This record gives sequence, C-alpha cells and structure tokens, in this order.
Amino acid sequence: MTPRWAPPSTRPSPAGRAALYDRLRRASGLPSPRVNHGLVSAFAVEAARRGPAIDALLAAMCAIDEESAPYGHVDEIFPILGVAGTGARAVADPKARKKLVEALEDMACDRRSRVRDGVSVALINVGLVDTKFSDTLVRWIEDDQPWLLRSVAVALLDTGFVGALGPETAADLTDRMLIRIDREHRAGRRHEAFRRAVTAVNEALPVLVQRHPTAVLEVLIKHTRSLDEDVTDAIAATAALLHKQRVADLASTLQEAIAAATKPSRDPRWDRLPGKRGRSKR
Repeated sequence: MTPRWAPPSTRPSPAGRAALYDRLRRASGLPSPRVNHGLVSAFAVEAARRGPAIDALLAAMCAIDEESAPYGHVDEIFPILGVAGTGARAVADPKARKKLVEALEDMACDRRSRVRDGVSVALINVGLVDTKFSDTLVRWIEDDQPWLLRSVAVALLDTGFVGALGPETAADLTDRMLIRIDREHRAGRRHEAFRRAVTAVNEALPVLVQRHPTAVLEVLIKHTRSLDEDVTDAIAATAALLHKQRVADLASTLQEAIAAATKPSRDPRWDRLPGKRGRSKR
C-alpha cells in the first residue's frame, strides 16, 4: 500500500514537489513539541528504496535553513526528513556513502536540535554497517567545529553502537574526545557549540566505560592528570554517576585515580577550608 505522503514520482516536477511538501506538512505533527517519528522512519525507508533518484529532493530539503523553517515551525519537518533520508541512503549505498556523509557533516552544525540529533542517528546506523566508519568519527572529533564532536558524542550514547565498535575503537574515541576538549582555546570555550559538545561527552563517558570497562577506564585514568578543568570535571562526573548506578568497582578505581592525581595546593589552609580563600578568621 502506498503511503499518503509518498512522493508522486522518483523525479517530482516543481508542482509535484509542492504537493508532496503539502502532504508532509499535514502529516508532520508540527507545530508541536513532538515530530511524527513514524513519518520520519517511513520516509527514510522510502528514500533508501528509491536510491540516487531521490538525492536531489533530499538535498533540497536539507537546504531549507533556520530562517525559513525555525525550530517548531511546520516546515522544520523538511530538513528533519532530509537528514533521515540522507542517512538511510548512506546506509544502503556504499558507493555514494562518502558524499552523503559529507552532506550530513554540514547538517551536524545546524542550529535546530532535532536536525542535529537526526545526524547522530545517521552516524549510528552507518557505523553499524561500515566497519571502517570509525575513521570518519575520528575526523569529526578532531575537527575544529565543536558541533561535529557533539554529534559523535550523542551517537555514543547508544549502547548497541558502542558495543559494536569494540573495546579498542571505543577507547581510542574516548581518548580523542578528551584530547579535543583539552586543546580548545580559551575564547572557544564560551561558545554554545563547545559547551554542548562537552555536555554530550560527559553523558557518553559512562556508557563507554560500562560497555568496555577495561579499555576505556585505562584512558580515563590517564586523563585524570590533565590540567584542563573540563576534562577532569567530566571524569569526576563519570565516577560520581558510576557510584550512583552502583558500579562500585569501576567508580572506586576511578575515584582513587582522581585522588592520586590531585595535587595539594601551595597553601595548606586551602585544603583544610574548602570554599574559602586567604586566611581564616580567628
């Protein structure tokens, strides 16, 4: 049975595209807090089935910018569908995968959160079918654009994906993410993209260490000696979360490494009176 929203042809005319867009708007569930995820999934399946003939339509959807379709606007459904369809095409077509992932790279920097999250879903799906996709993840992590780091970190929240990566790759990606945070210049640390990337890494670290404890824990222990506060705060938060989740052995090992790496202050009164500066009152 043909879905009501299905493209009228593989190469729709301008009039046909307008009719398609109108049907997608009505089925989108927007404007509202929630998108029609059933529509997004079905569109992705259809995009993969149609192959290269639908690439022009996907590119046109992805090109609809935030000014024309801001977050929550009914037309936001088009870039969301464009990303989902591009990801499905990248999974299904190894020959076109490189070009399609490059298109996703641009969308990872989009200001709309649902569009960015769609990119992370695409990374998971492509990574599950492409054993060499970790090279792309490394390139995104090491890029100067923090939104790319965030997209990879969000993808690493998926336990199935992290498991499929294997311990060596998971440890390598963890190491590279912490190094990337450490090398950010001072001015860049204030930007929204970097702060969101750090938050995503903080959330991904517990998933990584629980899925591959031996390999990832070794990386985290190494970075406890870092002088970067964002790195050490992320590791401390990971240890605290592991403790809350009753993963006592991992939490205690990491906390001991943090304590061993913490240098005492030059003024011993600072350690005795946490939160106070200078001389204590007598």
